[in-house]
Amino acid sequence: LSRLRETFVAGLRERFPDVVINEATDPARRLPHIANAAFPGADGETLLLSLDLRGVAVSSGSACASGSIDPSHVLLALGLPEGLAGSAVRFSFGRGTREDDLPLIWDAVGDCV
Repeated sequence: LSRLRETFVAGLRERFPDVVINEATDPARRLPHIANAAFPGADGETLLLSLDLRGVAVSSGSACASGSIDPSHVLLALGLPEGLAGSAVRFSFGRGTREDDLPLIWDAVGDCV
């Protein structure tokens, strides 16, 4: 999952130069199956709904805040400006996620952003 996550993040950075990846600087402190990305100027809720319509399930906050339309309290506590935190979505990967799924996700993000 770590390799899949790193490939996904590298692809986001390549395709979306303004993307902000919200992560611990120490890879040992990152969850191997989660990537949180903010897309400056985008609305996180709109992005979430648009991706869902394309078959990509993402979240705009932590699991404990599901259903909330406010920016992630975790990202705000980490010091992200409200606008940037409001443009963030969380991608989660599991054993059913394959590397050949990634181009489909990148394309969907590109269409939605």
